[in-house]
Amino acid sequence: MSTISELQTRLNELNNAFALIKDNTLKAKIQNAITDTQNQIQALQSGGGQPSTTPTPPSAPPNTSGMTPFQQAILSTLASVMKAGAGTGVDSTAVRGLIQSYLDTDKVKLSELDQSVLDEIKKHQILKLQIPNFGQTLEVSKDVAAIPNFFNIIDDVLAGNNVYLIGEAGGGKTYTAEKVSETLNRIYVTLNCSQYTSPLEILGGQSVEGFKEGKLIDCWRNGKILILDEMPKLDPNTAGLLNDALAKSSKTQVGKKINSANADEPPIPRSENFGVIATGNIYPNEPPAPQYRGNNQQDLSLLDRFSGSVYYTEFDKFTDEKMSRFKFMYDFLVGNYYEYILAKKNNQPLPTARGLRTIIEKLNFKNLSLVSYRTLTSFRVGFEYELVRAIARADDPNIPFQGKTFLNTFQSFCVAFKGSPDSINSLITETGYTDDYVKDLAERSIQEIISSPDGWINSLNDSIKDVASKNFARYQDFYALQTKVQNLRHNKCL
Repeated sequence: MSTISELQTRLNELNNAFALIKDNTLKAKIQNAITDTQNQIQALQSGGGQPSTTPTPPSAPPNTSGMTPFQQAILSTLASVMKAGAGTGVDSTAVRGLIQSYLDTDKVKLSELDQSVLDEIKKHQILKLQIPNFGQTLEVSKDVAAIPNFFNIIDDVLAGNNVYLIGEAGGGKTYTAEKVSETLNRIYVTLNCSQYTSPLEILGGQSVEGFKEGKLIDCWRNGKILILDEMPKLDPNTAGLLNDALAKSSKTQVGKKINSANADEPPIPRSENFGVIATGNIYPNEPPAPQYRGNNQQDLSLLDRFSGSVYYTEFDKFTDEKMSRFKFMYDFLVGNYYEYILAKKNNQPLPTARGLRTIIEKLNFKNLSLVSYRTLTSFRVGFEYELVRAIARADDPNIPFQGKTFLNTFQSFCVAFKGSPDSINSLITETGYTDDYVKDLAERSIQEIISSPDGWINSLNDSIKDVASKNFARYQDFYALQTKVQNLRHNKCL
């Protein structure tokens, strides 16, 4: 005989099942079981001895080990019905109704998904960042989230802090500034800084076409992000025109206004979405290094406007892999750069340098040239032109070999070192990158790609395989352009 506590537990389960089920036949059976259980409870509470109906002997609890929450919920509901004596006549239609009811009223959880489905979701994962106190949800792709200091910069811009990004040429400073602006859904305006940048470009003024609004005023008024690209190249006196706005950009200061070059216009209130991100190769508080002679030492009053929000944009391994695309190219251009730099920072024994960027670091040749993100892209495109011509020759043996190649991209890169015979000789000796080696490397890589169905995917860096096309479809534009050029040359000869 069941106790009142056991009957009450059963009644709760039946009520939960009744709320879940939509199938009318099964609902009727559960309702009968609810009524019967209530009668048993009342009989026991009134001291009437035996309940009016003989209860169903309690069954062993179902074994739910290894089941998903969904399976456990279905089994628990069926068990509740059966324990209450309502199990008879629960046919497949009723069970399907039970399952459909569950799916209609509950969400599928990650723990209920097959691993292959989870793996597919992770390939295209979007990070959602809830910004406290600002009420914004940002969607950030995996490659953008990998940008060094990205989320710190987001916080700074939202707070109205002026950001200054320092890094080597081609190291992604401007790219970072643009991605921050795009992530925040803000328009950005770039001021390309040099010694010739005029007050007209910054604050505005009269031009041959009439009054022209300056880029600073446009961003301040309309809530845009001003990117001061290569800020240290500004003449220090011209840079001083930025000081008033930069001093009033913080969200901690309410109701701030600045003046434009239009004397008839009243002071302009700051838009809440105004922001400033400056970039430069150096921190300009001292004379520039030889490789950055175009920079100027800036006044401390300007640099103080960026205090606490200065970041070094170092090269990033994931971006390197994305830009170089191919395993052999990453090894050729980057090598063990990250291991080498880490050992150097920690004053540990340096590993044997591999890769063009690492050898340049070892030889202290960064004043001559760098393996930047632009370098990676240039080498990759040179190789891809060579690759698509090889693919095209499989269909048309008359396609010529002329055009951009991996080898002449390398030869073009080496021009930066040829002003000093010792430098170019040291570079070739340390890398082993002779013309014959580079030419053979590209040809072997092409053969590995086109010789098997999996050659293309196997040639890629591991971090980008999951988002890569499974075939050569992305090269059709290269292909068509090359074919059209050949036709034009042929027609011209006729």
